[in-house]
Amino acid sequence: MSKQRHEVRDAIHGFIIFDPLEKKLMDSQPMQRLRCIHQLAMTYQVYPGATHKRFEHSLGVMEFAGRIFDQLFNERERLPDDVHGRIADEMRPESRAYWRRVVRIGGLLHDLGHLPFSHAAEKELLPEGWNHERLTAEMIRHSEIADILRSERPPVDPEDVVDVAWDAEKRAKEAGDGKTLSPWRNVLNEIICGNTFGGDRIDYLLRDSLHAGVAYGRFDPDRLISGLTALVDPEDDEIAIGLLSGAIHSAEALLLARYFMYTQVYFHDVRRVYDLHLKEFLRSSLPGGQFPCDWRELMAHTDHEVLSCARAACADPNDKNHVLAQTLLARRHYRTVYELVSPDKKARPTILADLVEQATNEFGAERIRSDKYGPKSETNNFPVKTEVDTIESSLRVSGVIANLPPVEIGLVFAHPDISERATKWAKEQVTLLIHSATKGETDNGVQEARDDSGGH
Repeated sequence: MSKQRHEVRDAIHGFIIFDPLEKKLMDSQPMQRLRCIHQLAMTYQVYPGATHKRFEHSLGVMEFAGRIFDQLFNERERLPDDVHGRIADEMRPESRAYWRRVVRIGGLLHDLGHLPFSHAAEKELLPEGWNHERLTAEMIRHSEIADILRSERPPVDPEDVVDVAWDAEKRAKEAGDGKTLSPWRNVLNEIICGNTFGGDRIDYLLRDSLHAGVAYGRFDPDRLISGLTALVDPEDDEIAIGLLSGAIHSAEALLLARYFMYTQVYFHDVRRVYDLHLKEFLRSSLPGGQFPCDWRELMAHTDHEVLSCARAACADPNDKNHVLAQTLLARRHYRTVYELVSPDKKARPTILADLVEQATNEFGAERIRSDKYGPKSETNNFPVKTEVDTIESSLRVSGVIANLPPVEIGLVFAHPDISERATKWAKEQVTLLIHSATKGETDNGVQEARDDSGGH
């Protein structure tokens, strides 16, 4: 007799319990491929413990997605009447059980289409209009995953899984398929992909901080989930995942954790330069300089193949990618010679671009690299149910959430052979650039004063 309940030990969740259908999906080739894709690309070059893979993260998202669904929809008395009135059909026991299963499966499969080393080179190395979410949808619809889902009794529609697993906002902007999700499917999509309370975000923050060995990404997921509730957002009259006001501090902790994980781990300067080197190596070594957008071909591409190719090139001085491979595997990565700071940008808003241009002229394009992100801020605006049963915006309830600083980085890197000289040069050049900008402002101010006084 086959087991009806399976369990696996997980670093975040303790034991994750799953059923036979979920086990079949885990054992499928598209899911097993995720065992060979690092969650944080080459971050292990900075944080040696960050070697965890997309596979265990996917199990964690499945677990969180199921818990969030249960918190929102398992008990009628937790559901506000205006919400229940809009989703009464979906709340029937058989329908609710089906959609709970779909949500867990969506969490499990949401990362199937990731390229080797995850996000490190996605934008530059796929044809326009393609990304890992679209590749994920293709795998759910057309690989053995679809056969497994349809053979279940009762069957699970692969398209339902796509609807909850493919970030609805990104899909609307990028897919061009014209599909608009129903209010119910939108909420289920938010359970997995939501910007604030999605199971994906909750799991990756906890998992990444644990394996990196840092404290930045830690918060209390149990308190957070226990405070979640489905609400009709008065701003757009749509059902959304909201929060009871008593749990607002746990939401603040999550968003602060995300901010610090971005500034201290995801945007660490050495991790960022390894992303740049990895893109260059892949662009040079892949046929046509891109990954395939056919999911069947993508199945053959994992971190293992990339590293094997890099090792071969690193060992062969005659290989065209020998030098690029050395930057990845022999720690010949470019060194940081300048990092953008707020006072420099305030004094001269174009300082990063100006410094990169001058460094390229001084040392040559092959010896200089740069990286720029932001400034980017997220409006984490969600409904909050207060103690007096009013619904307010999170931005009004929490000063912390309303005033989270934007994330921005600006980095200039130089070849290790010239990094010391380039660092000294960059320091002097920044001083000159700021002085030039300040002097220009002073001169302009003097001229304006003369103009105002009629030139006397």
